[in-house]
Amino acid sequence: RCPPRVGPPPRVSHPGPGRLLILDGLDPGSPVRSLVPEEHAGFLWRPDLSFDADKIVFCLMSAGKRSFHLHEVNVDGTGFRQLTFGDYDDLDPIFLPDGKLMFTTTRAHTYVRCGPTHQSPVLARCDADGKNIYVISRNCEPDYLPSLLPDGRIIYTRWEYTDKEQKRAQRKTFAP
Repeated sequence: RCPPRVGPPPRVSHPGPGRLLILDGLDPGSPVRSLVPEEHAGFLWRPDLSFDADKIVFCLMSAGKRSFHLHEVNVDGTGFRQLTFGDYDDLDPIFLPDGKLMFTTTRAHTYVRCGPTHQSPVLARCDADGKNIYVISRNCEPDYLPSLLPDGRIIYTRWEYTDKEQKRAQRKTFAP
């Protein structure tokens, strides 16, 4: 049984080094251009390139915001747009062969058992425009980093609860 919801973590993104860049060439003097407008700078990660290599989807917490959302931009830097909205974290997006997106999200309102203030992201999918979000997994253990296998199956990591005391399970042991 999952612990009751205790509210969002007290965090806010600040303008920072999170940028999505394209390197035009492979020599030291090749130009670099940013694909995310400067006013949206913040924490950004997990870009995924579309099958036709025209678009990039990624998760971003813009400066001053409290949640990660899915965003998309064309590789030429046009068409920047936010795809998901709300008080949830939407993370780790990938393109699927049917044109939809898969990602992890906190929309299921589940929490890690040994840390009831930490939400567990679970697998979800949505249309390419961010609409029709469907939560696929509902559990108290976090799912992370979905990736598409060549045969169309999805591989992802999942943190399984160890049923051990938290400090013992996470203790670091050093050899003398």
